[in-house]
Amino acid sequence: MHLLHAILLGLIQGLTEFLPVSSTAHLTLAEHLMFKGHPMPLAFDVLLHVGTLGALILYFRRELLQILMGCFGRDKEGRRLTFLLFLAMIPTGILGLASKGMKEAAKEHLWVYGLGLLCTAVILYLANRMSQQRVNFQGLDLAGRDLHDLRPMDALAVGAIQGIGGGFGLSRSGSTISVGVFRGLRLPTAARFSFLLGMPTIAAAAVVELRGLLKPLWKHQPLPPELAFPPGSASPVLLCLVGVGVALISGYLAIGLLDRFTRKPRLNGFAAYCLVLGLGILVLSSTGVLIRH
Repeated sequence: MHLLHAILLGLIQGLTEFLPVSSTAHLTLAEHLMFKGHPMPLAFDVLLHVGTLGALILYFRRELLQILMGCFGRDKEGRRLTFLLFLAMIPTGILGLASKGMKEAAKEHLWVYGLGLLCTAVILYLANRMSQQRVNFQGLDLAGRDLHDLRPMDALAVGAIQGIGGGFGLSRSGSTISVGVFRGLRLPTAARFSFLLGMPTIAAAAVVELRGLLKPLWKHQPLPPELAFPPGSASPVLLCLVGVGVALISGYLAIGLLDRFTRKPRLNGFAAYCLVLGLGILVLSSTGVLIRH
């Protein structure tokens, strides 16, 4: 693994974690092209998640402070938002753990990611169309609900689709934003709740992956080849620092970009991208070009 690999993987993780184009599909495709289908070192993967989590914390530091104040009973709206995020994480955890094996198996069949990207394209298009229909001549969505109008069933629905998304090529951010819109939320509100929900989700994913790394270390065993940096790699410390830094910066920029694109319904560009990439993966998979080794 070389420095260029760390830069490219950090860039892919940071951009696709938040843009509605499926980070899992992009990273799996990148692993296929860079490492002949073998996964990236687990330690590096975990730290990339930490980088994108840092981007969320920096961008939503005010909302995070409100949530923390709510946890201590000093902010009523923050307490309510904390409850809704906790509620959303329940179906996310249940469905995420239930589908974990299938998501791992899907990495051996890249055509699944092609279908997932096509599904992402469809729901993004439908969410964008629904949002456009609710916008008046002044460009304001007066029919949709805001964050302070978020209901427990909205949180459960968004959390449920998040438990399924983040794998199979179905974009986590794209699916959660779309379901929020389908539930009657304004597009910017759905995007903001999706971003906030990303904090505990990404943190939980990093902890789950970290367990696989700590287990052999706890037993004083060498890391299996699939978890460690391959022989001939650049300095692991340098690779991790560069990867985390690139993921944090690109993730922060991606959040700001999608935040602007959701102030008015402008998701069709992402839908078109997912459509083209999904069809491309299906074609390449059917011809045998994309086959996991």
